[in-house]
Amino acid sequence: GHHNVQRLSTVYTSMGMSNADRGAPLWKEKRDTWASVCDDCHSPRFARENLQAMDEACKDAGMKYTETFKVAENLMLHGMGEPMPKDLAPDWSGQHIWS
Repeated sequence: GHHNVQRLSTVYTSMGMSNADRGAPLWKEKRDTWASVCDDCHSPRFARENLQAMDEACKDAGMKYTETFKVAENLMLHGMGEPMPKDLAPDWSGQHIWS
């Protein structure tokens, strides 16, 4: 098998860390392309289960990320925090740094 996942490394990057529906029809072709990397050596079930596990990890990370920003927002709303200077604002990369 080729195991060349690098050639597909940008397949999901447009999704970023968002809680996108990774099972949506829009992503079926991309998911099938990713699964084709595994099919030389592994069963279709192997690819499906591993892609699902990665989706769940991304969803969990996205939820943690969202929860963290809600805590900061609540601190600001209750006057317990100070606004961050614009030149130091978090998420300057538009959430693509982890994609």
